[in-house]
Amino acid sequence: MLRNLLLMQLPTSWKSESLPHIITAAKSRMRQVAWRRLGPFGLSPQQYQLIMAVAEQDGRCHGDLAKCTWMDKPTASRILRTLQDRGLVRAEPDPNHGRRILFHLEPQAKVLLEGLQGFRQYMREGMEQGLDSAERTQLRGLLASVMNNLDRMEAELSEPVSGTKK
Repeated sequence: MLRNLLLMQLPTSWKSESLPHIITAAKSRMRQVAWRRLGPFGLSPQQYQLIMAVAEQDGRCHGDLAKCTWMDKPTASRILRTLQDRGLVRAEPDPNHGRRILFHLEPQAKVLLEGLQGFRQYMREGMEQGLDSAERTQLRGLLASVMNNLDRMEAELSEPVSGTKK
């Protein structure tokens, strides 16, 4: 049902596109909309993601923040440094782990978050407009299957190829 609905809503040229192309286009368009909505706040979508991750669980380490925002560690590090330079987050040593750094929101970020309260809701509602509850659930399930397939493919890339040494 959802597949047919989505295909009906796509322009004719999209109906024959590959799934990777459609997902890439959707991600690109989502980022474009997010950039425009976040622009007045001086944030990029990735900066927003990291600030929200720290706000949701104060005192997260760099690796956890990278993982929960689907960023690689170097990208997360670079963005966290920018957020520190802007006075939005602070890094403190983990008292229970000598080499781990924990990130916390600064008061300035808490004020910024008040202004951003509607952004997440705007994105969710806007992207789900026209889909009923069953369709949203089905779409989430389908995308979860795609993510599981990609995780499997990623794991396969880490396995040694038969007959070669790693």
